[in-house]
Amino acid sequence: MDKQHVIAFREQYKQAKFTLNNRYDGTKKEFLPCLHVLCDNSLNAVDDQYGSIIWDDDNERFYWFTTNSSSTVPFSTGTISFGNKPANPLCVVSVDYSEIQNMRMVMNEEAFENYIANTPLNTLMTDEEKEYIRNKFFVETDMHVAIPKKHTISYNTLAPKDTPISQKHYDDQDEYTYTVHADSN
Repeated sequence: MDKQHVIAFREQYKQAKFTLNNRYDGTKKEFLPCLHVLCDNSLNAVDDQYGSIIWDDDNERFYWFTTNSSSTVPFSTGTISFGNKPANPLCVVSVDYSEIQNMRMVMNEEAFENYIANTPLNTLMTDEEKEYIRNKFFVETDMHVAIPKKHTISYNTLAPKDTPISQKHYDDQDEYTYTVHADSN
């Protein structure tokens, strides 16, 4: 990925802020979701926005500080230790920007709204497209919406319950016939 794209995507993702409340004292704090950076050779780096990835734009590379494990360094003994403290708990991975394939971020609804409002997607997407995404991911996944909708669908036929096909009674013999003798039906 070119340097200007890396910087642009990073800056855009910084718009995906959301607020969480401290359940003990009620204070609010703003957060950024983790940024998933997918690189060549299946390297999946995660920027927790607190310093796990250090971006060196001048030299077009980044440094990722992560746990030493067999998935980060093949044949590594990981953080195994015979004492109270792991001997080598840290692994640093250095990556050239040209190895970055894409960047990803998991968002809640507040992060999505901030991201859309403060990035070029605000003008690239139509209002209908924005509403479609809101509905698909933040309304339809709400169990208060999904469960009542499921009550209107027959689990046997996957048709609405008020249609003639969903009125047919199915039993174990019907399932056996359908499964075992499907080619003869």
